[in-house]
Amino acid sequence: MPVKTVHSFEDLNELRATIAAAAGETVNALRDLCGRDPIEVLHRLKFSTVGRHPLEDRRLNLIEQVNQTFTYLASLAAAEVIAQRHPGAWPIELRLGTASGSDVSSSSASVAAEVYAAVHPDSNDKRRKDIEKVRKTSAQHKYVFVYSPGHAVRQVHDGVKVERLTSEQVLGPRRK
Repeated sequence: MPVKTVHSFEDLNELRATIAAAAGETVNALRDLCGRDPIEVLHRLKFSTVGRHPLEDRRLNLIEQVNQTFTYLASLAAAEVIAQRHPGAWPIELRLGTASGSDVSSSSASVAAEVYAAVHPDSNDKRRKDIEKVRKTSAQHKYVFVYSPGHAVRQVHDGVKVERLTSEQVLGPRRK
């Protein structure tokens, strides 16, 4: 997925609306699976394209959609935090998916952030790897944002601020 450049909070909300529409389409498809054999349902969730890409018009398996949805929503929440703390950071670049570079950054390169969503903040050593990645950037303000409900993560490592995103930040703005 290419880099998405956002210029305002309205742009962030438009992306949230697109993600919500993809989720709604998938929930409707899931209703059609009710009443089937439970193993067949799980098989379809993993191996068929029941899901939809959160931002692109293409089908995905549900597991991938769930993972991308919450990583993207966390990235939008991180961009919002960055914009509130650093009003001069606009426009903000979002690297969603496999685009190289920092997950969220200011176009001026003064802010760089890595973002992830995980059941536990230390899953797959992700926090340590992201701290190391963002530490190597030349940005003045360096962050790792973690969405891992129920886990505390606030700390500073070698000038990198590690911050927990709350469910209100990740889920709440979408509902406005």
